[in-house]
Amino acid sequence: MENQKQNKTTQYALLVLLIISLVGNVFQYKNNQVDVNQRDLKIDTLVSVQAELEQELTATGKELENYRGIASNLDSLLNDANDKIALQEAKIKRLLVVEKDGKKLNAQLKKELAELRKLKEQYLEKIDQLISENEALKRENEAKAADITKLNEEKKGLQDKVATAEELKAEYIKVAAFKKRGNGKFVETSLAKRTNKIDVSLTVMDNKLAKPGDRMVYVVITEPGGKVLAGPSMAKFTKDGSGEELAASASYKLNYNGQKQEIKVAYESDERELTPGNYSIDVYINGTLVNTSTYILR
Repeated sequence: MENQKQNKTTQYALLVLLIISLVGNVFQYKNNQVDVNQRDLKIDTLVSVQAELEQELTATGKELENYRGIASNLDSLLNDANDKIALQEAKIKRLLVVEKDGKKLNAQLKKELAELRKLKEQYLEKIDQLISENEALKRENEAKAADITKLNEEKKGLQDKVATAEELKAEYIKVAAFKKRGNGKFVETSLAKRTNKIDVSLTVMDNKLAKPGDRMVYVVITEPGGKVLAGPSMAKFTKDGSGEELAASASYKLNYNGQKQEIKVAYESDERELTPGNYSIDVYINGTLVNTSTYILR
């Protein structure tokens, strides 16, 4: 009986110890499970912050680069921003290598993320300011250019008026045809096939606004077929306005003194090869057409 009691006491004691052991194991398992969950949460948080940092670095670079090419001063600012971003990226990489404490690393990475976002906003503010200043300067330059264009147009208008006022005029055009006799003397004729010479007499009018000096008088004689007669005193000149180069049948150098002057410009040819019909007589002074008339040869 006594042995049976001792066995039961021992069994009860072992059962109690087993229960205590089981409770302890369950408690320890739960504690270990909490530690694992907390560790996994910390790891997930750290990985999430790292990924967010990488995305922010990429997005910041792309967003700022959208403004490149607008102006040189803006490009210079973007270069500076890229340098700052590169420095911060290098700092983050060093942290990932050096810092072993996950909690500290997580806090430092979050700080760097906040700094990066702050840096981006600062540069976006500067970009906005520069673009506004550049647009204002562009509008100012456009306004100045418009004013200069207007002044140049007004100046040109005045110059054109002065040039027009200074232009010489030719009046009283008289045309005569001559044949050359055997003794060298010229006798007036009306027949084209007998003509050796065409004289164009004209009066250059007085103009007190015109400056004294040499002027070239060009006479262009065009036969009925449209060909310009070419003589020994033929010259080429540029027509005012069009810039077209013309050939003159005859030319004369006039020393203008501001007073009315009568001159004679002569076309001459040893060959009698003119055709009957209407001849056009155009008179130019220094490239400006000053008179047009016609002459008929029978």
